[in-house]
Amino acid sequence: MSPISADATPMDGAKLLRAIRVFERESLAGIHYAPFNLNSKNYRHIPKETETWFDRLATLLQASAELTKQGEHVQAVTCFKILYGLIDAMEDGQEIVFAEELGSWMIPGDEKKFIGAYLKSLSVVATPEEFAAVAIPLIRRDSHSSFVNQVHRSAWRVASQAQRILLQNELERRKISTEPK
Repeated sequence: MSPISADATPMDGAKLLRAIRVFERESLAGIHYAPFNLNSKNYRHIPKETETWFDRLATLLQASAELTKQGEHVQAVTCFKILYGLIDAMEDGQEIVFAEELGSWMIPGDEKKFIGAYLKSLSVVATPEEFAAVAIPLIRRDSHSSFVNQVHRSAWRVASQAQRILLQNELERRKISTEPK
């Protein structure tokens, strides 16, 4: 059984985590990095390797969200943490994939749903400090994207009372906006 099959069989968290770790190693090794000489005629070109990487990322994020649905929160959080670490590395300019402009906006699928699943599983297994440590960068990143994923709202909906209190205090202390002005 494939750890990322779309049939009705339950997601195998251990197999999925192995697949994600392979994807992480390949990504960090630059397997999907395919630079080319940019010019005014080809600057919009997205290499096949970049498209393939984003498609695979979306598939793995969807599979991780399935773990959340199954209540396998510890494994879901581990999977999401690796995948969002790769997204952060890519957005910070690490040579994972190549295009003139890169960002999580290139992920096919519903990133709002992926982040919501991540936060839901995180709320079940994390201390308030751990929850805030993950939620705050996601909220900050969402603020740079006009709050399209409504990360703060998702975090607030799933957080425990203790997680909410700490999250709100940290957002205020760091002066992080949670909605458009």
